[in-house]
Amino acid sequence: MNKAITLLVVALFLSVVIAPAVRAEGLLSDIFNSIKGWFESSPLGNIFTSPVKRTEVIRLGFYPETYEFTPTDFVNVSTNTSGLSNFKGTISVDLKNKISTFKESGSTLLIRESIGEIGIDGLKLASIDLKGMKLALFSGNWNETTENGSVTLNDFLGKGTIKDGYIEFEGNASRVNRG
Repeated sequence: MNKAITLLVVALFLSVVIAPAVRAEGLLSDIFNSIKGWFESSPLGNIFTSPVKRTEVIRLGFYPETYEFTPTDFVNVSTNTSGLSNFKGTISVDLKNKISTFKESGSTLLIRESIGEIGIDGLKLASIDLKGMKLALFSGNWNETTENGSVTLNDFLGKGTIKDGYIEFEGNASRVNRG
């Protein structure tokens, strides 16, 4: 008997309360959209808006004498003569002497490779911070080249290429600060 009464109360609630609210949903939606439109045009406009992140591929070329970086995850490295799979550690680049060094984390393994062209796939870097050097930054229709510039990229994900004379990173970053 209790189940029958409970079902009856639920059915009555659905027909009396929920059904009219569903019919009024269009009206309520219109009212809230009007209020939202008014607030967006006021000084408080950013209450209802959230920043939109656009994902555009960026390409950063830079020309340091030496540079060292530590990917936050495993990477695959290919060179003119060899390849490393699932490498995790620090990569040091000496463009002046044309040598790259790969130091495996938690190990004594150290690999030195002459720079011809070195590709790094699956490159994740928490931050790239370059100051006072020649660099070129490209994104969509926008580009900037400078002989003595600075740039910081956060949460970079993409690939890297080390060539004779420069390093290039291509991928996505959550934030780019120039200057």
